[in-house]
Amino acid sequence: MLRVLRSLRAVLALVAVVVAGAALWISVDNPTVDGTSRGTYTCLAPYDTVLNDAIDPVGGEPPPDEDEIAASCRVAGEERFDQAVYVGVAAGLVAIAAAGVSVLLHRRDHRPVT
Repeated sequence: MLRVLRSLRAVLALVAVVVAGAALWISVDNPTVDGTSRGTYTCLAPYDTVLNDAIDPVGGEPPPDEDEIAASCRVAGEERFDQAVYVGVAAGLVAIAAAGVSVLLHRRDHRPVT
């Protein structure tokens, strides 16, 4: 039983780290917007759009749909950032589960001998 709990703790801790890494990657991965006058347009990173309230300027000669591109990028960045938050919360919950198993193991290893 102890071996199973120790393995579960290790797996949960590993999953928490991987999922936290995924949340970080989602928050910095630039989303793209299709169907613009420039084809597929790459927007600013989601954290920059949400946390820094950055406006996505379209470089070069302003296209006729510049405002639509900026609005689409804002929506895409906010949606991607929301996804990162949800995945980050999931990582936290898995980490809490790993901590719970650790507490169980600690209490089991340190109970008084009768």
